[in-house]
Amino acid sequence: MAKKVNVTQAAGRLADPFEHLAVGQVDDYCAYLVRIVGNYLFHQHPKDEMYLVLEGEMAIDYADGASVMLGPMDSLAVRAGEKHRSRSERGALVLMFKARDLFAE
Repeated sequence: MAKKVNVTQAAGRLADPFEHLAVGQVDDYCAYLVRIVGNYLFHQHPKDEMYLVLEGEMAIDYADGASVMLGPMDSLAVRAGEKHRSRSERGALVLMFKARDLFAE
């Protein structure tokens, strides 16, 4: 049986910006809790990923210059191959859904 996870308590264990903390797994996808503070580097993945903002505000910037702002309870799927980065000036607590084998990227 899987363990119950309290997201508020798990968020308290996040020490560094962009640190991933796995809070669940469904098939080959994991749910990761992450605090986004500052700018991440532009990158891309061979599989889709999804962001769900729990607290704060963040943006997903695309290499073509487009940007999508996300606030609490907003979600956005970034498709495989889309070069993007996440950023937040004030900080955001985000639940990310991404393939387990992408974690190292």
